[in-house]
Amino acid sequence: MFCIKNATIHDGKEHVFKKDILIDGHTIVSVSEHIDTESEYFDAQGMHVFPGFIDPMSNWGILGPGREIRGNAEDNDEHTHVCTPEMNIIYAFNGRGIRIQQLGAFGITAVGVAPSNNNLFGGMMGVFDVDGINPFKMCIKEKAGLKACVTSDVTKFWGAKNMMPSTHMGIFQMFSEQLRNAKEYDSSKGRDPKKEAIREMLDKKMPLFVVAKKPMEVHSLLHILKDYDVDLVLASGFGLQDCEEEILEYRPAIISSVRVDGFNTDAADGDNEFLYQLYKKGIQVSLASNVDGRMCSREEMLWNGIDMYKACHDSEAVITMMTFNNAKALGVDDVTGSIEEGKRADLVIYSDHPLKTYKAEVLLTLSNGKAVYRKGDEMKCFI
Repeated sequence: MFCIKNATIHDGKEHVFKKDILIDGHTIVSVSEHIDTESEYFDAQGMHVFPGFIDPMSNWGILGPGREIRGNAEDNDEHTHVCTPEMNIIYAFNGRGIRIQQLGAFGITAVGVAPSNNNLFGGMMGVFDVDGINPFKMCIKEKAGLKACVTSDVTKFWGAKNMMPSTHMGIFQMFSEQLRNAKEYDSSKGRDPKKEAIREMLDKKMPLFVVAKKPMEVHSLLHILKDYDVDLVLASGFGLQDCEEEILEYRPAIISSVRVDGFNTDAADGDNEFLYQLYKKGIQVSLASNVDGRMCSREEMLWNGIDMYKACHDSEAVITMMTFNNAKALGVDDVTGSIEEGKRADLVIYSDHPLKTYKAEVLLTLSNGKAVYRKGDEMKCFI
């Protein structure tokens, strides 16, 4: 048993209140005033407690130092076919590879991990803890979503091999064909793992996460998907102000990593003020470290939150975009993403509000009830 007392709690659902939090093992068992306990406690008077941040679409645990993962390798990037929806990210995930990155030092307690952006359909995503060794024990949810990409990342990679698709015309023809074939799939006539995986998504057993960076990509994607009942998570944020009518009609969830991503030339078209307006209109907006599939820094999740706060001045909405909305997009909001009784003890205690002041420090991060970072722990730079 462990108790956090006198805390200013930000619950991840835009509520702020002062209460105690009682944790039993991996689980929050009570959020109430003046919990009387003889167990170990942390006096959080004057401090701020948040749900652990969730990086919803990343390659953490895939890239890392060569001694942990094959040198310069991306084990989430299958080059044998442009459509590999049957691939499962859990077989690429390296527990030690993410553990040494010390994500807990920046308040991150869970990550959505995805295949790369090079394939049209890259494979199935997973949600993982940030501390451990065995990926199967670290996995919070397997098959959390089917990852697709309709950007020039696909045409550049496969066009260089003189293979289809080498144009956006080819991307969307192939995308439409894959959906149609999966919809007509009949396993009694012989098993096809590719069609089977896409059919699972069409049957709403998992959402479809699609990276689309330019307005014309979003227009084409939503035009094709209007004929299907798909739970869509749009990983974009770039130029979406030109797609407002279609977004409000289709109402996809959105994952964004705009503005602070200096390596992404499309980020200049991002508009956090517009994303906040979509959020206020009921669109489920989430923030990520990046949606580009590249290696990123541990700080980027927080940087994107700070940048969003500068645009909207609504700190609790931004915290929701970093916690509960991310859990909801990944289908794990029943177990994490907010501070509620019965949920995993995924929490971060800051000395102040991290969106409002750079003086805020992480004092303690709990992932599934385990302390993965305490102020004073040795910090190493692996990125």
